Amino acid sequence: MTRNQKDRGQSPISDTSAPAMGNRALTPIFSRGHHDMGGEPAGRVEPTEHDYAEWERRVDALVVLLTGILGPKLMTVDELRKNIEALGPQVYDSTTYYERWITSVAQTLIQRGIVTSEELGRKMTETQNRSHHDMGGLPAGKVEPTEHDYADWERRVDALAVLLNSKVTVDERRKHIEALPPQAYDSLTYYERWVISLGQALIQRGLLTTEELGRKMEQVCSRSS
Repeated sequence: MTRNQKDRGQSPISDTSAPAMGNRALTPIFSRGHHDMGGEPAGRVEPTEHDYAEWERRVDALVVLLTGILGPKLMTVDELRKNIEALGPQVYDSTTYYERWITSVAQTLIQRGIVTSEELGRKMTETQNRSHHDMGGLPAGKVEPTEHDYADWERRVDALAVLLNSKVTVDERRKHIEALPPQAYDSLTYYERWVISLGQALIQRGLLTTEELGRKMEQVCSRSS
């Protein structure tokens, strides 16, 4: 800065003749993150009405709980924003709004020591390896409750399960239902899974043999034909 500049209160930044403070020197100061698109040219924003997937609603609710709106505060909105803005350009562009949220939540909880990377990794592995029947949290259509009656055979299966309760536990019945292969599980009705599970449990407990069950099934099939 020259004495004349100092006397007039002129900043060297506004002096284009000052080689030491050119645009190259200012670039690191004013560079912005990949997420910051304010002022950049873009097309017209067309607002549209849309619904949210169940997992997106859960992520939103999780953030509400973690930021202390309804209880103890385990993270702040500033931390959520900071870890979203810290995402690399490729990740930021390839993930959706709530995918960025859940990634930021996980990173924040790790940084705060609330969960560890190992714990998060184990839980993700458990989720990826869960059985076909376990659809909790997966996207699905809206459940429409309807009134319906039960067929006589369904009532008999239900009554049989009640009578066998002292010999076959609910856990055993659930275990055999969950062990059904995906194709069989999807093609069977609710009580068809029950009766298959009861048969398998009775065989494993030695209360019935495969041969006895096979003969009884043949008798029933010949009677119905």
